[in-house]
Amino acid sequence: MRSNYATNTENGSANKPQQYFEGNRKGEVNELKILVKNTLNEKDDKKKREVVKKVIAYMTLGIDVSKLFPEMCMASYTNDLVQKKMIYLYLTTYAEQNKDMAFMAISTFQKDCKHNDPKIRGFALRNLCSLRFSGAIEYLMPAIKEALSDIDAYVRKTAIMGCVKVFYMQPEQLNNIEDQLYKMISDNDPLVIINAIHALNEILASEGGMALSKKMVDYLLGRLKEFNEWGQATILDELAKYSPKDDKEMFNIMNLLEERLKHSCSAIVLGVIKVFMNFTKNKPQIYEQVISRVKLPLVTLASISEGNFEIMYTILCHIKYIASKGYNSVFASDYKSFYCRVDEPTYIKLLKLEILSLIACDFNLGDMLNELGEYVTDVDQEISKKSIQALGSIAIRLPDLATAIVKQLSSFVTLQDYITNEVILVFKDILRKDPKHIKDCLEIIQSDNITDSNSKIALIYILGQFGAQIPLAPYILETYIGASESVELKQTLLTSCLKVFFVRSPEMHQVLGKLFYSIINNENEDIDLKDRAAFYYRALHSNPNEVKQLWQYSIKVDKFLEETIINKEALLFEFNSLSVIYEKNVNKFIKPIDYFNNLRNKELQDLNQEQQQTQTNTTQDQTSDVIENTQSQPYNQNNDLLEISDQPQQQVYLSVDSFIINYSIDADYFENMWTNLNDGATFTRMLVRNDIANETAMEQLFKKYRLYNIAAGEEENVLKMYFYGSHQCQVFFEFEINKNLSTVILNTRSEIEDQAYLASKYVEDFLKQIRLIE
Repeated sequence: MRSNYATNTENGSANKPQQYFEGNRKGEVNELKILVKNTLNEKDDKKKREVVKKVIAYMTLGIDVSKLFPEMCMASYTNDLVQKKMIYLYLTTYAEQNKDMAFMAISTFQKDCKHNDPKIRGFALRNLCSLRFSGAIEYLMPAIKEALSDIDAYVRKTAIMGCVKVFYMQPEQLNNIEDQLYKMISDNDPLVIINAIHALNEILASEGGMALSKKMVDYLLGRLKEFNEWGQATILDELAKYSPKDDKEMFNIMNLLEERLKHSCSAIVLGVIKVFMNFTKNKPQIYEQVISRVKLPLVTLASISEGNFEIMYTILCHIKYIASKGYNSVFASDYKSFYCRVDEPTYIKLLKLEILSLIACDFNLGDMLNELGEYVTDVDQEISKKSIQALGSIAIRLPDLATAIVKQLSSFVTLQDYITNEVILVFKDILRKDPKHIKDCLEIIQSDNITDSNSKIALIYILGQFGAQIPLAPYILETYIGASESVELKQTLLTSCLKVFFVRSPEMHQVLGKLFYSIINNENEDIDLKDRAAFYYRALHSNPNEVKQLWQYSIKVDKFLEETIINKEALLFEFNSLSVIYEKNVNKFIKPIDYFNNLRNKELQDLNQEQQQTQTNTTQDQTSDVIENTQSQPYNQNNDLLEISDQPQQQVYLSVDSFIINYSIDADYFENMWTNLNDGATFTRMLVRNDIANETAMEQLFKKYRLYNIAAGEEENVLKMYFYGSHQCQVFFEFEINKNLSTVILNTRSEIEDQAYLASKYVEDFLKQIRLIE
């Protein structure tokens, strides 16, 4: 039915721009088809554009305009690039849905690949390469091979990227294209060279990427200045993989690249530093000289990037990476460059505080303590806490200078509660490393401003370790007995009370008894805590002297385990990569290429299954029509026809009306049925949307389709839910969303196996409707 539109008759309405996304125009598709036909011979490109815009607008609204496909192919006979782009968008959208349409589109693209305008040639080849079905490859490869030797650089560049697309679709079709790509590194156009390098790295990824020879390195270095900034960064990244044959070659390359350290682009500077570091990583003395040489460019880049905080953050991460590898003294003299500024965002300030804690030393500590002391009173609590942590890290790393830091931290006792809480946490680590500072900490330890749960645990730990030196230790511990606190705090309290008991038995005798009573006789207490308290009670009752010997050990640590792990992992980080930013090894956040290959194979299998299912459904529909026609005819003595007509019509899909509304079962019945039923249908799909991948949204979605939740839980970004429903029979579902792997898995079981497959398809359909899966 055609929609009615209001007409604006006011003055000036003729100047109002045409709106392509207003109202529902489904009924106008036939008229639009006639309009496209009538404009095929139109010479005015602007009028033609308006018609094509209407077609794209309808397509964007979700209206099926595939019947215009022949007319749009004929409309592509134009030299107007704007029309070409819109028509190509239309052709690639509908080509994969119908093979007949696809071959019409391929013919159109092939024709334009021989157009006089290089822009149109390149754009046609680009769209031809975007057709992702097996039949397109045989038409694609001849066009790519011809375009690789095109006179225009844009066409050659597009052909190179087309090789990569073919590699991921059907790699066996390339027929040793690598040799031709290697030759194209000698191309006159820099963009062609860069695309050839990227293509070779993709195609030869299993062999470690593009192979570099001395001749090629010299050639790329000689043309380095011809490339734009990202092109230079790409070449530098390739040079970092090269191994010079001797020191002479290494120094020659480094001397040629040294001037690039003065470049204003951070990608080029970091790329040069990566080359230098990789060349000298097995030469400790030269490596130290390299670190000293690159200090100034890094500090300068961090300073001049004040307006671009994202780049500044990246540079600071690399400075922190170098400092954490044991070269912190290199940046010690430039410590003022890492002082926080008022206009900097919080994430920059936090990173600078970490760097300051790494580069602090005896000659800059005095000035640095004053600066960090100012940050403690910052209005931003996150900055304040990080400043206290930085002071603690310096005290742990420089034990000879820790006394001044401890005294400064103790002076913060009169400030806000959150400052006192953070100071207690820092004191715990300082005292574990150097117990002699306990006397300087007494004032804050006996403070009443400690409110945070973790800070309370740290305080109780300190009271237990140094109970003999803290006069009020038994009485402070007693205040926590019977309080409504976390299990972790009570575990620490039980241990600390025992430690203090062994050094101050008269004062702790009654306190310890009160603690045992409050834990053991509390019916609601944690069972592990009760068992532990009962064990200690029986041990003390049996042989207290032997228990006392077990508790007498030194608490001093030479190095924290966290420091060792961080330093070991830092050696595995790759400079000028995301591993420096994330502080993780590359393998922990980048999936291997095999994962994506398996994913693509899975997508192709699913596509073939869908096509087979569509053909099956079509055949079944035709069979149903035959059955209906047979039943409507007069009685026939043919036994075969009688047998066919007596069979019920098979249901090939489920709808929401197929399921019973508000159907209900209990959890025990669900568990029993799920355990006893055989495996039914299973599918795995890629997760597309994370915004609705949560328990509440999924429960509401399934309920809308009359499937009801019986149990759910989430652990380590893996959400698992169980649903049930009933139509001709009961069906049960295990639904899993794995955010780590970006996958959605559905297991379906039913009393009738065929119904499990139908129910699985039913769920898959409505998950695709909301674009949760692909």
